[in-house]
Amino acid sequence: MPRNALAVGASAGLVLLVAGIYGMSSFVTMSWGVPLFVTGMITVVSCSIVLTTRLVNGRGPSTGVLGQMKSFLGTGNQDLVGAGVPAQAVITGMRDTGTSVNDQVVVAFDLQVQPRDGQPYPVSHRQILPRLLMGGVLPGRTVQVWADPADPARVAIDWSVLPAV
Repeated sequence: MPRNALAVGASAGLVLLVAGIYGMSSFVTMSWGVPLFVTGMITVVSCSIVLTTRLVNGRGPSTGVLGQMKSFLGTGNQDLVGAGVPAQAVITGMRDTGTSVNDQVVVAFDLQVQPRDGQPYPVSHRQILPRLLMGGVLPGRTVQVWADPADPARVAIDWSVLPAV
């Protein structure tokens, strides 16, 4: 079921819910107010649960609300480490994002990715920089990255391999 239909269903359930509340306000109208209230409540809750689940999960690892938040915080591409296509990348620039996750800094990296087979390409990427590597990760250093085969611009830096000069 499309998201629009779920939003319309939740809205219709809300209308039934309000009508049921109005109907339950008098003994005369209670005979139709209670069924409308119950129907509206069931419709609102069920459509809201399904709609929220679809919005949060999305399709794919970096879609949906949680996926977008993980990408913004620099924690969304870790599924690529060991599972993606290995490549080397030169750090061409890096900026502090002003964001931290568990007292670890999230850094915006500008990378020049060099796949084993193919032409180098630029990527902008956000990822947590481990505190122990802060002095060793600088522009001009080469890092191991893992790229998504379906979307080469989606990468993850593998911090288990130390940056090289």
